Amino acid sequence: MTSRTAIVDYVPYLVGAIGAGILVFGASLFGILTRPEGLLAVLWPANALLLAAFVRVPSMNTPIGWLAAFGGFMLADILTGSDVSKAAWLTVANMSGVAVGLALISKLDPEDRNLRRPSGVLYLCLTSAAAATGSGLMGIAVALIVFHSDPVMAFVFWSSTEFANYVIILPFAMAVSRLPDFLNGWQRLAGRIRQDWKLLLGGMPALSLAFSLVMVSFVGGPGAIVFPVPALLWCALSYRLSVVSVLIMLLSLWLMIVLELDLLANLPEGADPYYGVISTRLGIAMLALGPLTVASIDRARSALVERLDHAANHDYLTGLLTRGAFMPLGQEMVDRIAAQKGRLTVMVMDLDLFKEINDSHGHATGDRILIEVARVIQRNLRGTDLFARLGGEEFAILVPDIAKVDAQGLAQRIRKAVEQASIVAANDVPIHTTVSIGLLYRQPDQPIRIDTLLNEADRAMYEAKENGRNRVVAR
Repeated sequence: MTSRTAIVDYVPYLVGAIGAGILVFGASLFGILTRPEGLLAVLWPANALLLAAFVRVPSMNTPIGWLAAFGGFMLADILTGSDVSKAAWLTVANMSGVAVGLALISKLDPEDRNLRRPSGVLYLCLTSAAAATGSGLMGIAVALIVFHSDPVMAFVFWSSTEFANYVIILPFAMAVSRLPDFLNGWQRLAGRIRQDWKLLLGGMPALSLAFSLVMVSFVGGPGAIVFPVPALLWCALSYRLSVVSVLIMLLSLWLMIVLELDLLANLPEGADPYYGVISTRLGIAMLALGPLTVASIDRARSALVERLDHAANHDYLTGLLTRGAFMPLGQEMVDRIAAQKGRLTVMVMDLDLFKEINDSHGHATGDRILIEVARVIQRNLRGTDLFARLGGEEFAILVPDIAKVDAQGLAQRIRKAVEQASIVAANDVPIHTTVSIGLLYRQPDQPIRIDTLLNEADRAMYEAKENGRNRVVAR
């Protein structure tokens, strides 16, 4: 049994290693296919993808995972014509950059690592530069031992190419959602578009980016590389960071292929292509950094707005809706149900003898009771129900589309759940509380104000208190 358990424990690491090997092998083959004669690949995604995989999937970042990645690099090179010695040197150069990048990126705060803060773009850029330098230094050895070429040019060319690859691929690899989340996101978007076709207008920034690529192809010239910038900035302000990183990666790949192949095709006979290629690749890398920074700033701003909105509309103690947020949302629900001639249940509830608890055990204990009661009630509600703390120890719930008998059953379940809940006070004494609930069931067929419904449910709640507390009174 013990040995079987040990084997099961190692399964995730074995799967991770296999995944690392397959990832590197496939990405390396893709890169080799983009390799011009006598030059490094136009786009080499393997190193950046492997670095991101080691960060995002810890089961890959193991000794066996590194060994599998080494094998993936080797196999791809050998299958495409390299001898074992050459493949080994190239693999060591690639993995040395990954090792340097991993040592640095693992020290970053997750907020920076995932580009949730603008500073993350700078840190990712510096990490890319360090990883590229690590590969470039090994590239000197490759140049001297394998290719017998100029080591200085090898370092400059190798490190600049690797820098461009990391800057273009790494943000995408770090920011893109995992596949199930990615597919679910597209399904939700498709559903929303089916409900409102005007959402298709959200594709205008992407269409403008495609048009800019047409301009690059037809106009050409030394300024063609900046044609997509306005469209990229529009995309950065319109889409999520993960989408922007995908667009930047695809755009950069396309620009590298088109501009670099055009450069090589128009070089005078005998001219050195290295400086032109280096300039093109670095230019495209710099082009990617601007929209990435804008997208990151916009993401940080949106997150701040969401936090401020949540703070304004949710009770600081229980996390429930505040009265100010509940009233307009509740009115919208009431209006919708009235238009559909549907059913609505309104509950107003108040904790019994809560002032005595505060006086006897202190406000800290009272706060803990409010938090626990809110949690207990929330567990009995659906996602479509509206739940708010109106103030003090008073709560309100709007429950749409529920039969009267089910609404009464729900109120009784809430009452019993609160009665059974227990909070331990500072002196280790368990404290119990109860709740009185006023329930109002309506099938409105014309507009009605939410405060009218709450007032009527509130009167039912006070009737429950007058009749002995810890009970439900329905109207």
